[in-house]
Amino acid sequence: MTPRSRHVAAALVACLLFGVGVTLTAVRTVSRYQTPGSSNPATQGMCDFHNGLYFPATALLAGKSPYGQQYADEYPVSRQIPFFSPVILVLHAPLTFLPLPVADVLFFVISVLLVIVLAMLCAKAAGVGRANGAAGAGGRLTWVASIAAAIVFSRSGHISLYNGYFTIELALATIAAIHFAKDRPMTAAIALTLVSAKPTFILPLGFLMLARGNYKALGLGAAISVLGAGLPMTYLAYHEGIRATGSIDMAAGLDKIVDDIGTAQQVHMKTQDESPVDSWTRLDALATVCKWTGSDPGQMVHLAVMMLILAWPMVILFYRSRHGLDDGVAGGTGCLMLVATLTSLYHQSYDAMVVVAPTVGLLLASTEFWRSVSPSTRGVLGALMVFPAFNYLSTRSFLTRLDLGDIGFGVITSLSGVALMIAWAVICVLLTRRMIGPRNRPSASGPVIG
Repeated sequence: MTPRSRHVAAALVACLLFGVGVTLTAVRTVSRYQTPGSSNPATQGMCDFHNGLYFPATALLAGKSPYGQQYADEYPVSRQIPFFSPVILVLHAPLTFLPLPVADVLFFVISVLLVIVLAMLCAKAAGVGRANGAAGAGGRLTWVASIAAAIVFSRSGHISLYNGYFTIELALATIAAIHFAKDRPMTAAIALTLVSAKPTFILPLGFLMLARGNYKALGLGAAISVLGAGLPMTYLAYHEGIRATGSIDMAAGLDKIVDDIGTAQQVHMKTQDESPVDSWTRLDALATVCKWTGSDPGQMVHLAVMMLILAWPMVILFYRSRHGLDDGVAGGTGCLMLVATLTSLYHQSYDAMVVVAPTVGLLLASTEFWRSVSPSTRGVLGALMVFPAFNYLSTRSFLTRLDLGDIGFGVITSLSGVALMIAWAVICVLLTRRMIGPRNRPSASGPVIG
């Protein structure tokens, strides 16, 4: 078989795997489709699309706060939404003009297409497809299809497609923000606007990009995000004020929304899969520790722990950006930023897909930094990064079938968080050694993969 034939065969196999993964997920989504208003954990197909996007966006267009209990009582949802920026609701508002079944199908198709776009961006960031690539690396189509297939078969990708959550959009935007921040700040700013939909993403990422020196992208992103959130919030305040007082009263409307958000956060954090003590899906370091201490810390403790975990990475990023060592989202820089983001603040298992870009870079040794790390160390670090995304042990399906007891439950549900904490320590140590040891100035682009 000629090299070209091998490349074609590899591409066909990768595309076939991707197609099989999408088909299996679609079949499961249809067979376990959740009728809006149902709370049956056995049927959760598209539940997050219904509860987190379609009906909240419908309420937003009607001038009703999707953060309030009144909304939860009037619409067929499990509860009001937590504090997502209304930017994400405005983005998906066009889907509300379609009948729900049509919107379900369209959102699923869009999500699958975004998986492909995410795979293409990660491949590009890792240098796949450029001229003079490493021999035997394979064609661009093979790598893109392989990355997309890995995402679909991962726990993170599968559950995002199955539940209809917007994690794929967040992962794509997060990686794009890091990748384009230096050379295309406006593109990065638009990506950051989408990231701002979820405070647990934008807060750690914002601090890390600040330390990296991405001031223009952050400034533009902040301006667009404030405008994008401010306009729909003003619209909601106008209608909620009229509903509360019978006349135009913006202050009363804003007070109502603020109260709604506070109540929504309390409701959100009291559910089992969100609680740091009882959750089987949370990845952040604080939640991992709380499983064993039994404590349920408040928001200020979460923020304090976030800053503590981000401090070391921020020093490293500050140094690397000012000494020409930044190697992009597929390199050590991206690995540090994305692992720190997941570890530092509240994150769920589906968020683990954000590490796909540095994982591809690590696998291909696509930057000088990755080539300076021994293959065994790269292998260990890569396994630690991807384990949370493929951890099917810490799932409702597995845990409900086995009576593991409190200790067994704690061990299984802590594995992903522990893996990320170790990955955080490893990448911090590796990059710090590069700072204090003899310096080799790497090229940010690294080698190219054909």
